[in-house]
Amino acid sequence: ILTLNVITLENIVKVNRNTNDFKEKYQEFKAVGKGHSGVVFAGIRLSDSKLVAIKHIPIDKVQYMWVKKNGFYCKEISEVVLMAQAAGLFCNGSWANRGVIGLLDVYELEDEVLIIMERPLKAMDLNDFYEMSEGQIPEYEAKTIFQQLVTAALLTHRNGIFHRDLKPDNILVSMVQGNISIWMLDFGCATFRPNQEKPYTQLVGAYDFAPPEYYLQRQYSAEPTTVWQIGAMLYSLYSEETFHTMDFINKRKPLCDHLSYECKDFLNQCLNIDPRQRPRLSQLLRHPWLTTPSSPPPPPPPPRPSVC
Repeated sequence: ILTLNVITLENIVKVNRNTNDFKEKYQEFKAVGKGHSGVVFAGIRLSDSKLVAIKHIPIDKVQYMWVKKNGFYCKEISEVVLMAQAAGLFCNGSWANRGVIGLLDVYELEDEVLIIMERPLKAMDLNDFYEMSEGQIPEYEAKTIFQQLVTAALLTHRNGIFHRDLKPDNILVSMVQGNISIWMLDFGCATFRPNQEKPYTQLVGAYDFAPPEYYLQRQYSAEPTTVWQIGAMLYSLYSEETFHTMDFINKRKPLCDHLSYECKDFLNQCLNIDPRQRPRLSQLLRHPWLTTPSSPPPPPPPPRPSVC
């Protein structure tokens, strides 16, 4: 049982058990993704046409946790608590984290749980963003994405949450008028980080992005794993093959020649086989690749006038 200095969950989102309320409040459209435990549909909030994402989790896949707040024990939906706390909204003294997708409503129905989240304008997951860019994401755009991602991951850890399943499917990217924003999604595999952290022995999440120490030692820790997964996502943007940890270890293919020295160094540090040699997230945020300005390359000079 967790004993938390809780702000009160009702101030964040009140769990509703009325199917008709959901139907009167939201309209659903097509499926847009599949998470660890459920399917996500696009939708709108009817009162103001706000874009939303609606995650359906079958009731037999819903996980709960007991939380002690104000002297009383309450059974809460784990994913809701973890997402709220990752955003810094559940416990007093937490860090506000804009890199976690906004939580709007929760419906606990007879046969499923519905989690209603914000759906930013022109947003897509990192895989779709890569495809939209025809596999050619400029390095300055990747830098902006990963500046925000490292910041969001650092604040998530400071708020005591370990996502455990960072991968392109779980990173939402929006580009509006040239401005890029990112959000972390799907906290179905997440867990609280204890103060005295012990290695984890059970893998939860995608095997492709599991850190090498899980395969070699059957255990892994939160921060080195998150750093590895960040590096794996960046590597996958500039590799012609689907990333898998064991393939990466065995083949050790060279990085793309056209990447800057700073970007290659960032990747090499994140993807160090030894978890003890990987930087901490706070150190990663100060890496030269992330601290230099992000800007598109200057336009080519105008052609010289012809000389008769």
